[in-house]
Amino acid sequence: FFFFFLMLRRPPRSTQSRSSAASDVYKRQVHGIMERTKQKYMMKTLSGHFDMERDIIADFNPNEEIFIRDLKGLRRKILAMRADGKEMLNVLTDFDCTLTKKTHNNEKADHSFNAMEKEEIMGKEFVDACVEARAKYLPIEIDVNITKEEKDKHMADWCGNTQNLLKELKPTKNEIRRAVSISRLYLRNGCFELLKLLSACDLKLHVVSAGIKAVVAETFHILQMQRGLQLDGTLVYCMTPEVFDPEQGNALVDFGEPTVLSTNKHLCIDHEKFPDIREGSNAVLMGDLIEDLLIVKNLKLKQVIGIGFLNAPAEHDSEVLQRFMENYDIVIVHDGNLTHAVQLVKSIIGAELDADYVERNRTAQKLSLIHICRCRRLLTCRSRWSP
Repeated sequence: FFFFFLMLRRPPRSTQSRSSAASDVYKRQVHGIMERTKQKYMMKTLSGHFDMERDIIADFNPNEEIFIRDLKGLRRKILAMRADGKEMLNVLTDFDCTLTKKTHNNEKADHSFNAMEKEEIMGKEFVDACVEARAKYLPIEIDVNITKEEKDKHMADWCGNTQNLLKELKPTKNEIRRAVSISRLYLRNGCFELLKLLSACDLKLHVVSAGIKAVVAETFHILQMQRGLQLDGTLVYCMTPEVFDPEQGNALVDFGEPTVLSTNKHLCIDHEKFPDIREGSNAVLMGDLIEDLLIVKNLKLKQVIGIGFLNAPAEHDSEVLQRFMENYDIVIVHDGNLTHAVQLVKSIIGAELDADYVERNRTAQKLSLIHICRCRRLLTCRSRWSP
């Protein structure tokens, strides 16, 4: 029926059929809904700087590559997790450079901290101090050869300095919303599909991040407004608590405990704090640092599948790629998409996989996560895959 419909010839505009007229009415209705959604969001943010033309979701990246450490082992994990049922599945993820892009259109994208680095909102001194601190501490954060103890100390200094700057300036919630709306912060392609899938299956996405919680929450709020997606109960934030004072215009005045760093995320998540993560259940875990695998350190889980985002060409970071391959089940390089995570979750819960995803891999005659579950071994361990 679908293909037959495509073959029907559209009547001329001057003799519009009832079906084409109804189509035009539908288009006008959709346009009206989008305009009302835009106006509603503008009123909520109280900011005229939100640009609806800037989609919070990045375009599909065709240059990504995927590396699989142990094909047979990954398949066994998927089949075991499917046998346990979707009720035993948890999805945990970092935010910055995991759910978000590191680059966009060949330029650096923002993360939850430097999304606030807007001179017109925070002032030049704040921006300069943040840029200087990032130049000092970021190389330490991504260095795979520095010991955890040494890295902990540097990350605590970085986080403490940034928090002190924010407490001194006391940005309001509306200023944070405005900063996010004019930032270069982009979610990876596939993020919407992942959240939609989890929401439909009544599963939660635990966001375990050392970033600014208000910025992360506003990013997802923009996504919901742009896509008309309802995420009530789907998103769970495991982050440093923030204190806003209503008497000071909802200004950010303090941070609570525990202070979540990129190296100690396990301190904010356990079975007691999050009873929805049951002992003996399974998890899909995503991160962009080796330390992100520590997120599940205090959780008693049966199976964990790790997806690591190495946001640089593999040939330029062979040592780092080797370390990622030793720790993650799946490694995605070239600042890739979340498509594989979506298909992985679908494979685990037994949902139908996307036809275009299947077709891309059939055409290329290479293996994707889909074929793992179907026992089609077309790729050997640690060989490359690209759509």
